Amino acid sequence: MKGLHVDRGKVYESDFATLKRYRPDYYRITLHRHIRRAGYEAEDGEDEHRKGKKNTAENEGKLEASLSRTRSKIFELALCNSWQWFLTLTLNPEYYDRKDLNAYKTKLSKWLCNYNYLHKTNIKYLLIPENHKDGSWHMHGLMMGLPIEHLHEFREDERLPIKMLILIAHGHKLYSWPAYEKTFGYISISKIKNIESVSKYITKYITKDIYSTRISLNDHLYYCSKGLKRAEKICEGRLVKELDADYSNDYVKIKTVKDIAEARAYFIAEDEEATQTGAEGKT
Repeated sequence: MKGLHVDRGKVYESDFATLKRYRPDYYRITLHRHIRRAGYEAEDGEDEHRKGKKNTAENEGKLEASLSRTRSKIFELALCNSWQWFLTLTLNPEYYDRKDLNAYKTKLSKWLCNYNYLHKTNIKYLLIPENHKDGSWHMHGLMMGLPIEHLHEFREDERLPIKMLILIAHGHKLYSWPAYEKTFGYISISKIKNIESVSKYITKYITKDIYSTRISLNDHLYYCSKGLKRAEKICEGRLVKELDADYSNDYVKIKTVKDIAEARAYFIAEDEEATQTGAEGKT
């Protein structure tokens, strides 16, 4: 109820860890320094109060925390699904307002839906918009279900940017998608060789600059198909030993392991936890 004060210790739990499986050979332990307990929401007026501190260190910290969560979601969607293609999509300024991202996103989503229906394909995507200095937009992303027969492979004798010609000369295969080009504009596509590397790489497009721009546009930081696979939570709770983290910031520590037995070894066993709980109840 409004006006009642809830002790912060009851709302937030400290040093709480989760273990998730992304792929059969990829497990991630995340140790949260503070995490809101289930069932507790922000107090009335709390969000409005925070919005008034746009230039404070506290607000800067919350922005970084939000960016971190978004990167984690994108990494999860990238790693948990069998993506085939990495692509960069643009808009032809002769036909579209390149600064109207919402119109672009809406039209692209409908076009892909129709394309799947007409061609009996099951194309799925994960796309991140990037803003040019002049305010125009393009997108980077991952795609699967797009048949290679629908693509055109670039050749060295074509009129292409120097960077692309160098890649082709070194044996890299690059493609365009004629159907997309006819409708929207230029697109470049390459086959994914290492999904873990690509999953890490694509998160770099989530920056403070794009976050600020997206807030002003009241839209999402990324777009994805429905029904994509996500990480499976294996267990959660306290850790039994110090986490030798691969990455850490003010909010989380993260450790990646390839083996489930190694991952579980960081957590207190269920029988041990039950014994501890019972002992505490008797005191």
